[in-house]
Amino acid sequence: MELHIDEKKLLKIFQDSKREEMPVSELSKNELMNSETKVMRTALWLSGKELVDIIEKKKKHVRLSKRGEDALNKGFPERRIANYLKEKGSNNVPIKDIDNILDKSEINPALGHLKRKNIAKIEKGIIYFDNLDYKDDEEEVLKKIKTDANIEKYNPKIINLLKKRGLIEIEEITDRSIKLTKKGKELIKNPIEIKEEISQLTREHIVDGKWREYHIRSYDVSIPTEEVYPAKYHPMTRVIYEVKEVLIGMGFKEVKSPIVESEFWNFDVLFEPQDHPARDMQDTFFLKYPNSGEIPGNLFKKVKDIHERGVVDGKKISKGWNYEFKKEISERMVLRTHTTVSSIKYLASLSNDEKNKPHKVFCIDRVFRNESIDYKHLPEFYQCEGIIMDENVNFNNLIGVLVEFLKRLGFDKIRVRPAYFPFTEPSLEAEVYLEGKGWLEILGAGMFRPEVLEPLGIKKPVLAWGIGLSRLAMLRLGLIDIRELHKNQLTWLKRVKYVNK
Repeated sequence: MELHIDEKKLLKIFQDSKREEMPVSELSKNELMNSETKVMRTALWLSGKELVDIIEKKKKHVRLSKRGEDALNKGFPERRIANYLKEKGSNNVPIKDIDNILDKSEINPALGHLKRKNIAKIEKGIIYFDNLDYKDDEEEVLKKIKTDANIEKYNPKIINLLKKRGLIEIEEITDRSIKLTKKGKELIKNPIEIKEEISQLTREHIVDGKWREYHIRSYDVSIPTEEVYPAKYHPMTRVIYEVKEVLIGMGFKEVKSPIVESEFWNFDVLFEPQDHPARDMQDTFFLKYPNSGEIPGNLFKKVKDIHERGVVDGKKISKGWNYEFKKEISERMVLRTHTTVSSIKYLASLSNDEKNKPHKVFCIDRVFRNESIDYKHLPEFYQCEGIIMDENVNFNNLIGVLVEFLKRLGFDKIRVRPAYFPFTEPSLEAEVYLEGKGWLEILGAGMFRPEVLEPLGIKKPVLAWGIGLSRLAMLRLGLIDIRELHKNQLTWLKRVKYVNK
């Protein structure tokens, strides 16, 4: 069996000591190793060759906290009261005078500990000590902890009391040792020769003939190595890139819009009435500054007419909402509640010539809802919105596009069912099937209503859909709590695996 020189050195230590098991701390002090890192790395290699086992035993150790150090140096608050009385030659003190002895924050805890330990009595606002030289087991244990951290040596009840007082801290450490396997014991029965190794043969080695004295190291790519965590994208970023790649591959182009919008663009143009519950403070973040914004006058008139009377350019196309449409509400500024506003502003920006051409666009960006934070809701999350505008597109085309989109994202079982959304009709929700979880709703879609399109001068049908990317990320990563996605814990980010389906 080919062994690395460090593996030979570690086995040589066992061979010379004639021991089967040795602590890592002891092995690291041997001149052949010199560090715990080297010992553990070498032991990992040897364990891969079944020559040693790495034994781990977890132990709890106790140490003084900063407050404990202070208590040891200055004395417990209750002890300082007793020492003060000894100096005064008295066995009692009024509670009101204790602030001459202790800090205000120490007084109430000290009174509690005096009563708990039965050190003193408190009657009519006066503290009476029976014995100013009382013995305190907690003090004795705290002194011992200073020099001996083995928690098993101390009374658990006292340890618990000291921990509650914040005087000690308990930490779990792992003691490691290396133990020879049966195979390892057999191997070290033969003398182990340690010869200097080189990993690269140079010109100098050949010219001076030194190459004859060296052992050229061979490489075993199957040997376990230390884990390396290279730089990588955040899982949420990976989801965004994956969805972008799919949509661009399907012929869509990306559009953007600001995260701060007027209610006109966020709600009014989508034919949501100004008294709709979605606009209240439970769902929408309203801005104090700027608290109002500009809106296009000509389009405002058309949207106002469609809301109030269902009329566009004098033509009746709807019943409307039959209420008084107010400009001051339209001008209020909000954090956008959906990315649909990007699609709407794109359609509104089209020239007359461009309105005669087909369009496929999408937007991926942050949206904001005034939600209570829990395992499936956050006030800020990513959403993806897409639209298709063309002469003859219909609801069947929408279903076909969405099924293809979800299949490219790796979902095999897909179904759609009827749904309701304020600005699309007809509407649907798409669900995907996950083993062990069943059917999960993943996106909503529909065809923009005439009340949305007519004021924009759009005569062609427009298919629209939206998907929550946080939900998609949770499915990709097997998460059940959306908050885990945004905690940015380094240990999780290092180890999490994101696989494109």
